[in-house]
This record gives sequence, C-alpha cells and structure tokens, in this order.
Amino acid sequence: MTFARLLSAMAVACLVLAAAAGADGTPLQGSVGPGFTISVLANGSKVTHLDAGSYALTVDDKSDEHNFHLQGPGGVDAQTDILGTGTSTFNLTVVDGKYTFICDAHPTRMTGSFTVGPVQSTPPPKPAAPQKLVLTLTAKALTLTNPSGARVTSLVTGPAVITVRDRSATRGVKLRGGGVAKTTGIGFVGTQTWTVKLGSGALALTTQGKKPALAGPRVTVSSSS
Repeated sequence: MTFARLLSAMAVACLVLAAAAGADGTPLQGSVGPGFTISVLANGSKVTHLDAGSYALTVDDKSDEHNFHLQGPGGVDAQTDILGTGTSTFNLTVVDGKYTFICDAHPTRMTGSFTVGPVQSTPPPKPAAPQKLVLTLTAKALTLTNPSGARVTSLVTGPAVITVRDRSATRGVKLRGGGVAKTTGIGFVGTQTWTVKLGSGALALTTQGKKPALAGPRVTVSSSS
C-alpha cells in the first residue's frame, strides 16, 4: 500500500470512529456504593441534563448491599443486582422527560435524577392579592370592614390595603399588632391609605386623644395554610 493510500484509509477510519462516537453520545459513568452514595457523571461532572439520543452508561457497582436502577421515559429500565458487584454497561436511548436513578434497597436515601430535552421552567407563583379593608372612625365608633361593609374579625397573613376614614377632629386612629404600627395622628380629618403586610397575631384598633377612648374589634391574623 502506498503512503497516500495509507493516509486515505486512516482518514476514513477516523471519520467512522467520529461518527460512532457521535451516535453513542457522551459516555456516562454510574456509581453506587460502597457507602450510601449513588451518582451519574459525564466527563467527571454530575449529570443534571442531557440531550435526547443514545448513550453508553457504565455502572460501577461497589457494594453487595446496594444496586443502581435507572428508569425513565422511552422504556429505559437499567439495573444492577443488589447482591452483586462489578461493572456493567447499558446502551440507552433517552427521550424528553425526567429520569430517576435509585438504590432499590434504599430508594428514599439513595436517589438522583436528570432531565432530557427542552427544559420548561416553572413560572413563579403569583403574589397574593392584597386584602382590602376599610377602617372608619366617627365621633362614636371605630369599625373595620371589608369594602362591601361587612365587619371583619379575622384576617390572613400577607399584604393588605387599608382605607382609613377619620371623621373625628379630636381623636386619631391607632392600629397595632401583627407587625403593623400605624396612626393617623390626633386632629387629622380625612382619608388615608395604608399599605401593610400583616403577620400572625392580633390587631388592636383604638383611638388616641379625646377621652373616653374608642376601641374596635380585636382582629386575629393567622396563616391561610
């Protein structure tokens, strides 16, 4: 064989090897034991996400008390024997979805997972709508209601918007408790809006200034869960 033909043959062999490597995907290394450890690595790094395709998974089972068991979409179900040890190789074809690997003898203590294909992020939860309240002070009474006029005796923790209607020129509204400390001040007459965040506890509604002081209902604030 001439030198030129030798170079040509070597080039073809390299292309065949490259194609085979591409078809098989990145080699994966699974490990279980000897302690309560289980993992899947690629190039020495923990696998959290893969592209769909074919992969060779080599599992090093180092314990006769544990095993390595990988399951997921596309019919993937690769496992070693709990009582055995040694190295096993599995040819996998993974598709979009989530794959989980466990030790069948200790499934809650020894577990891990990775995803395949496009990752869909979970949208953050929408913030809770603020509770709307109306706090009214007249010459004779101090009340807390919802916008429709119903009396409020309990609330949940979280944001609240309180419309304060102070109709007394000789008293001021004072709201304390649940992480809130607000007052209109003596002599104020008009409307204010308080935006607050309510914590667990109890709200006390009182007046300051002219005697006798007026008191509204004691309102409990608790978690909604």
